[in-house]
Amino acid sequence: MSDSEEEQVKQAPIIKPHQKQQKDFYAEQLQANEEADSQAPLLVVVQGPKGSGKTTLIKSLVKHYTGQKIKKLVGPVTVRSNKQHRVTFIECPSDINAMSDLSKVADLALIMIDASIGFEMETFEYLSLLNNHGFPNVMGVLTHIDFFKDNKQLRKTRKKYKKRFEYETGGNYKLFYLQALKNEYYLKQDIHNLARFISIIKIAPVRWKTEHPFVLADRYEQGKDNTTTFYGYVRGCTYRLNDRIHFVGQGDYYIESFEEVLDPVEIITTQKKHRSLKDTEKLVYAPMSSIGALTIDATAGYITIPQPIFTEKNKFVNQEEEDEEEVEEEEEQELPEGVKMVRELQQMTEGIDKQLEEEEDVQLLEGFELEQEQPIKNKNNQQQIQQQRELVRLKNRVNIKIENGTVLPISDTLLATDLHELIYQNKNGINEFDSVRYIPKVQERDSYKEIKELFVTGFYGQSDVVDLEYLQKQIEEEEQEEKQEEQQEQEKQDQEDKQNQNQKEKQNRQQLVNQLTQSNLGLYKKGTYVKIVIKDFSQQIRDDYPMILARSEVGEDNLGFIKIRIKKHRWHSNILKSNDPIIISLGWRRFQTIPIYCVQDPNDRLRFIKYTPEYDYCYAIFYGNFAPQGTGLVCTQSLSNKLSKFRIAATGIVLEMNHQFDVMKKLKLVGEPFKVIKNTAFIKGMFNSSLEVAKFQGGLIKTVSGLRGHIKKPSKLGPDGSFRATFEDKIQMSDLVFCRTWVRMHLERFYRLITSDVKLMKTMWELRQERQIPLEFKADSAYQDQERVPVKFAPLRIPNNLQQNLPFESKEKVKSLSFREKLRQQVEKNLPVKSNMTDKEKEVYSLIQRLNTIKNEKEKKREEKDVQKQKIKDAQFKGQKQHLEEGKRKYKQQKQKEKFIKQVKKQQQQ
Repeated sequence: MSDSEEEQVKQAPIIKPHQKQQKDFYAEQLQANEEADSQAPLLVVVQGPKGSGKTTLIKSLVKHYTGQKIKKLVGPVTVRSNKQHRVTFIECPSDINAMSDLSKVADLALIMIDASIGFEMETFEYLSLLNNHGFPNVMGVLTHIDFFKDNKQLRKTRKKYKKRFEYETGGNYKLFYLQALKNEYYLKQDIHNLARFISIIKIAPVRWKTEHPFVLADRYEQGKDNTTTFYGYVRGCTYRLNDRIHFVGQGDYYIESFEEVLDPVEIITTQKKHRSLKDTEKLVYAPMSSIGALTIDATAGYITIPQPIFTEKNKFVNQEEEDEEEVEEEEEQELPEGVKMVRELQQMTEGIDKQLEEEEDVQLLEGFELEQEQPIKNKNNQQQIQQQRELVRLKNRVNIKIENGTVLPISDTLLATDLHELIYQNKNGINEFDSVRYIPKVQERDSYKEIKELFVTGFYGQSDVVDLEYLQKQIEEEEQEEKQEEQQEQEKQDQEDKQNQNQKEKQNRQQLVNQLTQSNLGLYKKGTYVKIVIKDFSQQIRDDYPMILARSEVGEDNLGFIKIRIKKHRWHSNILKSNDPIIISLGWRRFQTIPIYCVQDPNDRLRFIKYTPEYDYCYAIFYGNFAPQGTGLVCTQSLSNKLSKFRIAATGIVLEMNHQFDVMKKLKLVGEPFKVIKNTAFIKGMFNSSLEVAKFQGGLIKTVSGLRGHIKKPSKLGPDGSFRATFEDKIQMSDLVFCRTWVRMHLERFYRLITSDVKLMKTMWELRQERQIPLEFKADSAYQDQERVPVKFAPLRIPNNLQQNLPFESKEKVKSLSFREKLRQQVEKNLPVKSNMTDKEKEVYSLIQRLNTIKNEKEKKREEKDVQKQKIKDAQFKGQKQHLEEGKRKYKQQKQKEKFIKQVKKQQQQ
């Protein structure tokens, strides 16, 4: 083993054998309790063509949730929508790779549609990607409605777009309408309605995500030693740590460290009276957009202030909202006391303790001089402590102006009766005193009568005098009852507090146990905010692309042949050809491979086909990463962002995986008979040697008319490769004989993972277009005119022996004469009656017959000469035509060669 491999083995997480069963059991418990625990933020992907309003929608939603504004939107944005709900927004670019990746991880897709243009090609492409990767929840958003000035036309357009959107998505999803912009944001009511539906939507589980954990990175940091740190939430399901991770679009890498860190947007678990979020609890976390909260980490920490509120005296302005004119007006105006205090505190050079040391003692009341404080003798005296607190409150709450007096120091002699004397006897010393805000504590019950006389005038008789002792008893009884009730309430509260403490202790212990088991077993629950450090990562990362780090599942890293059911997309312009390279998005990976297309015969044979059917399914077999059965996939022919044609070539689903498949190609061998004897025929032209005949001995053959036969043995008659065959019936010399054979196709083991710097294989057509190479002309492949001579079959003749045994209904009622008999009858009819002819008439008749024979022979010779002349003329015309075509073809080839040589010379000169 090399040094690098030893380091990788050492750094890999070690799982002992006795922990494997615990790991599986604990992972199942985590997956069962995921719904009750904290979930990962809802991932909302905003997709649409360029200029449809994606960025504006995300900014408007962030402002609705948090009240903050984003200047430049880059990467994912996480906000806290309520106490137990978080949302992550990410913008989907028009690149086919990013669209494919975000369609696999999206919980909710917002499809932006420009009302002034309509449905564009990117929208249909993304819907097709969503459909083949599980089809998560979808919402349509119709923008640029203010383009229509006529309300009637607007209603028709909205109805048309809504009908088309329901047709494309199945009719279960809603289409929202966003009206005009106001201050570069959408209207508050429209955004409020959309945010409400986002918060109450029920997310449909997608099978791929519920079985494959992944991390969508919020930010990344590149180190000096080729290590890169990524931060993000664990999504999908429970993450089981291993030594490798797959960076979607970049490749597989080894993990240096994987740990849980502080969640930047935590869920609020404390139960409070208010249901809505406070302004301090409304958070937005977008580190790639330079917006976020304080994050404390073991290795690094950063603080981002989203909106500066108080700055120095000359910079007291919100930079996003205020202009220069408003700044000048605000400086000229008098600022409130609170603002001045904050500004003075910002400009402080010394600490508060130093300033307090330099200043004099603080006076509680104006107009009095402070005496030296005397130490408190009895520290356990609660009344003295309460009096001290009352004096402090008195200074803060009441404005007291006293002339010609002194303030008593905080000592043992200061009691509530002293304040009583100040209020009711020393009236000259107090100018202003709010007696309502201060309730004096009177210890002696006898003073009630004196206080009553100060407020009530008139003569009191004996009947009006109150029995103070009876009143005191009643007060004591009431106090005892109140004490008993308080004791009972305190006992109940103590019991409840003990129960709550026990529950909290149990929860804390369980959390500690969970943390220990998670750290030991390498399990991270969904919704955990983690930090991942990757070794030897030197690729360039684009900020506008999603950074998805997926777990490398066992078995999905293996390579082999995959059988899929595939169908060419109805909007793709060209059909797909076997052995042409194609790009496939399957699982987390995108790779280029060479597929072979085939169909399945009734006998389960996979028959090779050269092209995909136009409107039907077929099978494809290619070499790539294994994936679970039922996984959807998408095929493309290129990764260019040019929208000249529909980019998705085909869609399919995984059926079977194996290390080898038998795909057979049909090969039809053609021969022709050269000798026929009843049911036996001698065939030539099908094979080249007797050895080939011996190999196919006993094989099935068939004629064009449908007569079946067998290959018997090689024949010495005829050319080499001829053989003897037997058929069901006698065949004609003009029949063609076919032998259907099957050849096993070679499956190419070509696999190339798509990364940022990969060079893709080109098709033959692309190479010919680049280098201007013409197609090779093959004479055998050219179409030729076939002259078919019509065949006249003899009439049906039934032998006399067979006719005798037939029933009367099937027998011939009129005897059919042969050709010779019919000819003899015609001659006999034309001949004159010999008995009535004289000798002269006979001589004349014989002369006429001789002359006629001479005339007929001359006409036959003339016809033969004419036919020969016509054949010569036709041959000359065909020869000239072929000669002209060959000359034109050679001339074109020579011109193309000259052009190619000139281009090569120019390139060499440059």
